[in-house]
Amino acid sequence: MDTYSPPMGTAALQLMIYHPIKAIWFYLLTAAVLAALAGYAWQYRRAPAARYWVLSLSLRASFLLALVMVTVSPVLADKILWAKIQQMSALVIIPTFLLFVVNIAEQKGRLARMVVAALVALTVFCMLALLTTGWHGWFWRGVLWDGVTFGIVRGPIYWAVMGIAYCQFLLVSVLCVIWARRASGLRRWQIAALPADPLISLAGHILWTIDQQAGIIPPLPLAFLLSGLTWTWIFFRLRVLSLMPLAESTVIGNIDDSLIITDDQDYIMELNPSAKRRFGDKAPVLIGRPFREVFAPWPAMTALLDIKAATEGEIRLEGSGDYSYHVTPLIGWGNMNIGKAIVLHDTTGLKQAQTQIVEQQKALSIMAERDRLGRELHDGAGQLWGYINMQVEAARSLLAKNETARADSLLERLVGITRDVHTDIRESITGLRTATVEEHGLWRTLADYLQWFRYNNNIDAELVVDEGLSAGRLPPTTGAQLLRIVQEALTNVRKHAGARHVKVVVRQHGDTAEIRVEDDGRGLDPALAAAKKGSYGLRIMEERAREAGGQLAVESAPNAGTTVVITLPLAQSGG
Repeated sequence: MDTYSPPMGTAALQLMIYHPIKAIWFYLLTAAVLAALAGYAWQYRRAPAARYWVLSLSLRASFLLALVMVTVSPVLADKILWAKIQQMSALVIIPTFLLFVVNIAEQKGRLARMVVAALVALTVFCMLALLTTGWHGWFWRGVLWDGVTFGIVRGPIYWAVMGIAYCQFLLVSVLCVIWARRASGLRRWQIAALPADPLISLAGHILWTIDQQAGIIPPLPLAFLLSGLTWTWIFFRLRVLSLMPLAESTVIGNIDDSLIITDDQDYIMELNPSAKRRFGDKAPVLIGRPFREVFAPWPAMTALLDIKAATEGEIRLEGSGDYSYHVTPLIGWGNMNIGKAIVLHDTTGLKQAQTQIVEQQKALSIMAERDRLGRELHDGAGQLWGYINMQVEAARSLLAKNETARADSLLERLVGITRDVHTDIRESITGLRTATVEEHGLWRTLADYLQWFRYNNNIDAELVVDEGLSAGRLPPTTGAQLLRIVQEALTNVRKHAGARHVKVVVRQHGDTAEIRVEDDGRGLDPALAAAKKGSYGLRIMEERAREAGGQLAVESAPNAGTTVVITLPLAQSGG
């Protein structure tokens, strides 16, 4: 590279003189502040925009340090080296800022990608031209050094780079105004604030180019300091750093759900760590493989590829467990299908826990039913057997006294009582056999029992249920309790009512179900109805109703029949 003496006239316009820096402390202070801001912003590095902002701050600090080193280096070769570092920093700042703006404004279309690619390619070309300028002189035509003054003679590429840099910054500012008008809310203010940084930096660079020695505080580092502080404040004050990419990558990387993304040809394009852990043993290299090939052992998985709309459901994978899935088609430009996102949530543990809870509930239900049957036997049949024993002893005593007529009358009553006990036991056995509603459903089970009751007791019985009231609105345990209440009420009809017809009516009233067992028997007067509450049968029915979360009432009048009213809560969702 040629060395020139200081030229005169118009030739001086081709020169860029590196005047010795007087306020070195301010350059170093500014570089330190910019480096500190870069270090602070590095904590958000998982967002692309933050990485470009960190790089931009670092390049400016490098730019200022290189200027200082040009001043303090005593050897010409060192001055040339640091001048090249300073100008390479400036070259890289140009595409870095554009990438920063594109990511903040979320302009990732084809045109934006082409512009960025072209600018990056141009920057690489210019850097190569700078590094090899000693051979061809396109970037620097030479250097100036007379032992005191150091400068460079600008070449054609240098002027092109300067023009591109200024035009790019101005173009970005115009684009930011356009993009801000299209945005809304906070995003509009975020994009509108983007030009603040280049405008301040450009103003400082222009002043520095005109006269590097103007004023006590040099304009270029002052502009870098002001733009860095201003824009860092804007950066966090307006939350320009969108946390969504950071949140998405963090959540997707840490969740236990498996995320699998396929393209429109059903090739696996992306997986989160959970999917790799869960299915990687089947195929260690999953990305780029056909989905149907990888998941061939599980036909239920490959069937997910045939889903065309957003769908949720459950599948079972042999040897892997139970999963709930959510398939979301990915729609691109022009409403074209570009792939699918499949999310799998492992429900194996949940289903095992649910099964365990159901088994525990069944065990508790069996224990409660045993206790209840024990009380029924003690209060009902148990007392009857004691009464029969007493009456048999009385009959034996009468026979011993040759009072056969009285003994025969007593034994005849005992035969009737024994027949009633037999009927009660047979009815209880039938009731226990039909007390499970899971297999056939509550209304079917209740209808079958009424048919048995009608056939064996010669009492007409019918069931009336509101249309649309699903038995699923009553939990299985509640349904079982209701069935036993109705069975006990029908037993009372058979024993005490003298009825010819009984009707079970099921109605829905808002969030409750009302079940009425109505008979046309002799009924009771209010006093006897109140006294009836002390009987063990009614007491058991009330207890069952309370355990199901409901209430039981008896409505009766002499010669007007009796109605047992059971009120039970319904589940919130219809079945």
